[in-house]
Amino acid sequence: MAAPDRLRAHAGGRMPYIVAMDVVTGTDTSSSSADLDRLLAGIRHLTALADAAGDADAMFRALARELLSVPGAEEVQIHHLAPDGENREELVAVYLFGGTGRLSYLQPRAERPPGVSWVASTHNRFLAADADGLGASIPRLAETGVAGSALLLPLAERGEIEAVVVLVRRESEAFTPADVELAAALVEQAATALALTRARAEAGTDAVTGCMNHRAMRRRLDEEIGRATRTGGLLSCLLIDLDDFKLVNDRHGHQAGNVMLRDVVHALVGEFRAFDRVARYGGDEFVVILPNAALDSAAAAAARALERLRAIPAHDGVGAGVSASIGVAQWQAPMSTTELLEACDAALLRSKRQGKGRVTRASASSP
Repeated sequence: MAAPDRLRAHAGGRMPYIVAMDVVTGTDTSSSSADLDRLLAGIRHLTALADAAGDADAMFRALARELLSVPGAEEVQIHHLAPDGENREELVAVYLFGGTGRLSYLQPRAERPPGVSWVASTHNRFLAADADGLGASIPRLAETGVAGSALLLPLAERGEIEAVVVLVRRESEAFTPADVELAAALVEQAATALALTRARAEAGTDAVTGCMNHRAMRRRLDEEIGRATRTGGLLSCLLIDLDDFKLVNDRHGHQAGNVMLRDVVHALVGEFRAFDRVARYGGDEFVVILPNAALDSAAAAAARALERLRAIPAHDGVGAGVSASIGVAQWQAPMSTTELLEACDAALLRSKRQGKGRVTRASASSP
């Protein structure tokens, strides 16, 4: 059979040398209880990552780790697809060694493997179960001579194929129907978790604390600067960094850290005015936007907030008396959002250098 006939990646029919996995039926698709336990554990891990506001890269890394463990892949490739009509390079990430190893490269869309293109166009999955199948679907993988079989699965978000996930086995047996179902379930859960994470980001809500996220904060600060520019009104901003927060995560775990972050937001929201806005800047840093506030009143409000944080009660021995360093700056025309935050950050840095647990005002020379 001629090579062009074998590489009908975009054809509607079955690709030669590839076992189509569109629907898997039969008694051999049932998983053992151990497989089911591992699958459920993997789903819980991916769901927890979404709840903890993990980003897309962390989600893909976690998915690869579960696929290397549960269906027993020896290598996982994730082909991130460029949108239709955009002839640009596409990122391919390769995960090895139980997910601890990762390498990536860019390839032109025109060089996308035929099997990946077929999955992207049909939304179906298939198994390349031998050398001929690998050569027809993923030539670069076949050329290495170390792969024995590969399973290709679509990862769809909002009905669009965002990536094609490739599970590779070398000398071990080809993927069974039960392996296929386990892998497909994990990929579908990862797609759901990605959609949830991105929906929260678009909605402007931080998943851990429930306050505004970074993107929403910048959007709101842009609006407040525009309002102050038009009206000549006052505007100040606080940047709050929790002191030694890393020790909480290291000693008590990230769940305890998340509880502390939520307590901090609850305390801040309770301290400031109803029209002030509290946002998570990132990690253990928070921003408070204070419309109609001059530098003196903003610094006084920051000092009261610092005392309120110190009064946070402990949860299971964690979180009593939270210490924080705070930088305060007042907007001055023609400062941009970035320049106002940089002024807060410079003041915050001085708070850290002077011993932490204090409020510092931006100097007149700040951006």
